[in-house]
This record gives sequence, structure tokens and C-alpha cells, in this order.
Amino acid sequence: MTTPPRRIALVSAFPPGQRSLNEYGLHFARALAAHPDAAEVIVLADRLSEPMPELDLGPRIRVRRVWAFNSAATPLHLLRALWTERPDGVIWNLQTASFGDREIPAALGLVAPAMARLAGWRSGIIAHNIVAGIDLEATTLKGKPLRQALVRMGGAAVTRAMCAASYMTVTLRSYADILARQVPRADVSLVPHGTFDTGTRPWVAQSDRPLRIVTMGKFGTYKRLETLLAAFDLLRNSPDLPALELVIGGTDHPATPGYMAGLARARERDPGVTFAGYLAEEDVPGFFECGRLAVFDYTATTGSSGVLHQSASLGAVPVFPRIGDFVDLCEDEGLTGGHFTPGDAEALAQVMHDLLTDSDAADRIALANRRAVDAIPMSEIAAWHVAKLLDAPGTLPSFA
Repeated sequence: MTTPPRRIALVSAFPPGQRSLNEYGLHFARALAAHPDAAEVIVLADRLSEPMPELDLGPRIRVRRVWAFNSAATPLHLLRALWTERPDGVIWNLQTASFGDREIPAALGLVAPAMARLAGWRSGIIAHNIVAGIDLEATTLKGKPLRQALVRMGGAAVTRAMCAASYMTVTLRSYADILARQVPRADVSLVPHGTFDTGTRPWVAQSDRPLRIVTMGKFGTYKRLETLLAAFDLLRNSPDLPALELVIGGTDHPATPGYMAGLARARERDPGVTFAGYLAEEDVPGFFECGRLAVFDYTATTGSSGVLHQSASLGAVPVFPRIGDFVDLCEDEGLTGGHFTPGDAEALAQVMHDLLTDSDAADRIALANRRAVDAIPMSEIAAWHVAKLLDAPGTLPSFA
């Protein structure tokens, strides 16, 4: 007998809001709604800081703004919304700071999936990072050993609570290994990040793109711009790279307000550097397709990079340090690019020069990355979660 389509709730930051993972939430909601076993996707989203029109997502996706960032009442609001909607299951799209950048509201929000399971809803978590996998010395806790110890202790307790959900997925094998040691009885699976729907877009070769370097993110903590800007200054003195551009998309990290404005003021008379600000989802494909290189000026990593997946799928050759989760991501998903030592502007300039002046080599990297990310489309990730959520393990796609 055929199972009737089900109503699925998705807890996630969501556009037009600008919180972390909002783009992933949008693409995942669309993939869920396209699945034949999903009758409706109810997005339980973050409240907006100012009124903005909701996206037109069609009849199978409905957005409810029910929780607020840094609110200790978030679990209660989510449970009330679930009680009102009565979905057949809940998927939680999370990273460690999804619900707040203060410890207590962040932790309470991350415990909500286990609370939902206890209340009777089958709950699955997409964990984009875990506290045990983050180098806290490279975050806003740098030089604060006592707070780091407290966060580690609290993070271990929260992670165990998250593992009490019906199931949890992680995007990196190293995270799966950590959880297998720490919570061996938990239902944890390695499921890749997945690729947003870019496969139908025409391929743009390196030689057909502007002579442009791009970068995008929330900057100011472990994602910086000083090394990239210094490398760009070295690079544009090269006679074989006339009219080189650097376009910076994104905003401040919440912990470093004013960081981008300070850099923009210092470069306000530099025609080669553009600060594009926050990029709406519809502007992201064109942003990367007009760049030859996508640079990641990071000193640390905190999970599988969605921006790396976007740049790879849209043909901008990634340039990143071989540290932390970048190494795991390359090994797990077969992505590659140019590499440099964090903080070494001369090494970064040399790598960028080599890729910008050898378009054939850059195209080979870009095409290999495109094939790697297109092998794991978001539709397959959504299909895995629908099967798991509806307790149909015999139909689970394998990502081993």
C-alpha cells in the first residue's frame, strides 16, 4: 500500500533573513517540497529584525516566523508551533550558534530537537558543525581558557542532548568519528553537505570571466581579509594581470561589528577593490560565475563550507588553506583548489598568480570540482532525510 505524502517541518534560519545557514535552509526546503513523499514543508524560521516580504516559494512551502535569535524562550516557541502544526516529522538545520551567540540561548535551542522527540515528534538534525570539532582558540574565545573549558563542558552536554534526537547527520567524516567515540549508541550518519541547484546553468570557462577575484562570508573572526588584501596588492603589480579586480561580498560577523566598514574606509579610493555587501540568494550564482578565483582567507574552520560548495559548483576556483575541515572536505568529497599557509600574503599571491595566468590548469580544477559537487545534489540529501524521517531505512541512499 502506498504511503500518503507527509507534512514535514523544517527548523532553520531562512531568507530573507540573513542568519547563518539561511541559504542552505532555502535550498533544502525546496528539495524537500519537490520530494513525492512530502505534501507540505512548514518552515519554522527565525523572526526578522525588520519587516520584509517573504519569498514566493509555491504552494508546498509555508514559512512561519516563530523564534528569535538569542532568546531563551526559543524551545517553547518551537514546541508550541509544532503542537499547532502537528507535522509528521521535524528536520532541524543547525550549527552551534544557530539560536544565539550567547551560551545559554544557543544551548537551549540546540536541546530543542531532543525535547521535540520526547513530546512525540520524530526529529532529525543536520549538524553542520559540533563544538568538539571547533578550534575555540581561533574564535572569539581566543585567549580565554576558562571560558573555553566551560564551553567544551557545556558543548559535550549539549552534543549528547542533540544525539538524543531520533537521528543526526554530520557533513564531515571527522565529526562522525568524534561522535562515534563520545556517544556510541547515537544514530549518527555521515551525509554530505549537498549541492544547490546549479547544474542547469551554462558552464563559464575561465577565459570568459572577468579578471576578478571574489570572496564571500561573515568576516572579522577566523574569516579575515587582511591577508587577501595584502596579496591582492602584491598581485596587481604583475604586468601580466592588468585591471585585476577584487570583489568582497558579505557582512560583519555578529561578534565583530564595524570590521567591514573599517576596511572599506581604508580602501574607499581604491578602484580595484569593491565591497559588495550582503548578497541575496538570487545574486550568488552571478557573483561566483563572474569570478575566476574564490579565496578563503581563514585562520580556522568550523564545519563543511557552504560557500566552498557554491564556488565549486559555479566554476570559481577555490583558494584556501589546507587546515582543519578544509582537509576533511577535500578527502570526503574530492574537492581541490589552490592552497596557501594562513597569514602568508606572498604565498597566497603566488598561488593566485599561477591560477590566473594558466587558464587551462584552472579550468581542469574547476571542472573536476563541478563534477564532484554535482554528484551529490540537494535532491539526494533531501531524499535521504525523508526516508530516514519516515522510518523507511530500506530506501536510504548511501553516501559511504
